[in-house]
Amino acid sequence: MDLKALDAYGSQEDFARALSEKVYDNEVRCHGCAQVVVQSFMDQMGVEDPLLSKAASPFFAGLALTGQTCGALIGPLMMLGMVFGREDIDQGLPGLLENVRPMRKLVKIFSQKNQDQISCRGITGVDMANPEQSQEYFKAGGLERCARLMADTAAEAAGLIWEHRQKQKAE
Repeated sequence: MDLKALDAYGSQEDFARALSEKVYDNEVRCHGCAQVVVQSFMDQMGVEDPLLSKAASPFFAGLALTGQTCGALIGPLMMLGMVFGREDIDQGLPGLLENVRPMRKLVKIFSQKNQDQISCRGITGVDMANPEQSQEYFKAGGLERCARLMADTAAEAAGLIWEHRQKQKAE
């Protein structure tokens, strides 16, 4: 992914704030955890990749309504993968391990902020596949809580990407 689009932002805080606001607004308007984060990142970065956005669509409410891994983490991890991920599967395990630190850092931050939870059900306490439970959760402000979690996690990933861009520019 070409990170030159970041140069349009005056600072890491400006980029993270713009992304965070876009994620929050898109989630409240459109829903879809990981896909919202991925599409918001791509919009901020000037990237058009409808297949990547579409591929992120099942990662809502903990992996297709299962309550498993939270889409607020999966979406930013996908974007970190676009920046730090291995270029080719033939690079094998060394290719995976070469740049995994930013992804591990994001998972650690997310887990710490959510009482060692990374699952949707563990974070929300709700089975989103249960219409009554999910409706109650959303009535009680759950959509806004999830949107804030998504926005904050996207901002953390934005910071890691920003730092990488600054290193690129210094080289």
